[in-house]
Amino acid sequence: MSNILHIAYGTQTGTAEELAFDIEKQSKEKGVDCQVFELDDITMDKLQNINKLMIVTSTTGDGEVPDNGISFWENLSASTELSISNLNYGVLALGDSSHYDFCNAGKIIDEKLKDLGANRIIDRQECDFDTEGSMEWSEKFLTLI
Repeated sequence: MSNILHIAYGTQTGTAEELAFDIEKQSKEKGVDCQVFELDDITMDKLQNINKLMIVTSTTGDGEVPDNGISFWENLSASTELSISNLNYGVLALGDSSHYDFCNAGKIIDEKLKDLGANRIIDRQECDFDTEGSMEWSEKFLTLI
């Protein structure tokens, strides 16, 4: 069982990736052992061995998960029985509220993890068009893990 905080990002333009690395820096300054991954680097087998996960994802197109998270989402959404009750997680969703499916990628990942039995330790943060509020949210997240 991995006690490392896994920060997984889904990005189309690089904003979520940049934010994930900013949060990694913030975490390490607070003495939290963490690693950054692309969402697609997290297989379902690996997910079952993680107990601390922060997902930072943007939404692309018509509410889709970004390209580097599609396999993760396809595998997660197809799962009906995953042993992830040990998973403590939070989702930081980036989007643009002028779009109909505002922050949809973050919403669907968050809901599916919860449906599979993972423990949402903090309410999902939805950032509109920029990353305002994200560092405060991650700071709170770090106090809860």
